[in-house]
Amino acid sequence: MKRVAWVGVAIVIAVAGAWGYGALVRQENDSGLRVRLLAIAEDQTLVLSLSRSGRILTRVPDEGEAVAKEDVVARVEQPGLAEDAADYQRQRAEIVARELTRRQNVEKAKAELAQIVSDEKRMARLVRDGIAPAADLESLRHRREATEAGIRALESEKRQLDAQDDTLKVRAAKVKEFEKQGTLLSPVAGIVLTRHHREGEWVEAGQPVVTLQVGAYLRVEVPEERLSTFPIGGSVDVWPQARPQERFPARVISVKPRLEYATRRNWGLQSRDLKTFSVRLAPQGTKVISGQTFIVEAGKS
Repeated sequence: MKRVAWVGVAIVIAVAGAWGYGALVRQENDSGLRVRLLAIAEDQTLVLSLSRSGRILTRVPDEGEAVAKEDVVARVEQPGLAEDAADYQRQRAEIVARELTRRQNVEKAKAELAQIVSDEKRMARLVRDGIAPAADLESLRHRREATEAGIRALESEKRQLDAQDDTLKVRAAKVKEFEKQGTLLSPVAGIVLTRHHREGEWVEAGQPVVTLQVGAYLRVEVPEERLSTFPIGGSVDVWPQARPQERFPARVISVKPRLEYATRRNWGLQSRDLKTFSVRLAPQGTKVISGQTFIVEAGKS
């Protein structure tokens, strides 16, 4: 009798444990329920660097200064580039002058050719009539052929001048590209968070010159089974942890693909043993300050 009683107690304990575990699993995997997680605001930074080495010639914005889009952050010294650009410009000006001279010579040669052709026709009539010797007609023909050859040479010179001008254009474009590489422009507006180099210092290509703070985003660690409620481009509800009444929407902009364990920041809202994905959120219609904590709510009602 006691054995039957103990068997019954064991069955009851097993059923209760299975039911409790099943309820926990249903709660963790139930995508129909809304989930609340803790998020923290973090700075979004952008490191600016040059693609060419050199000594900085211009003033670099100090920490805390605002930088607008397309503002010059720094410009490095590039010896010889200015002289090369001026030399190429001078050579192109010489080519333009030679082209003008060539055109004038072509017009002069064409006018001379027209006169020779007219004289040749007149001399041909005189030779037929026996008034002028044939040698004079032959001389005019030689002059006409020489003038036509000169015009062809001038046309060939035009192709040579065009080829030289194209070569100088390519070289001048390369110099401009090098000058552009030596000038650091800010691609976005932001605030200088860290200035790594000052005016007059030498900077290597690829070394950071300044670090810009271009805004703040929210980072929330989402359990794997709740990841479907945070689709990229989707919207979630957010409010400051201390002010639940100040709600605002946030857009999901990225999901970190590496699975990691929950950090200490989410203790109390979710188990330390849960594996999470790091999800970035962009606040809509409001600004957040790095270090602030927020509650994120997502999922179906």
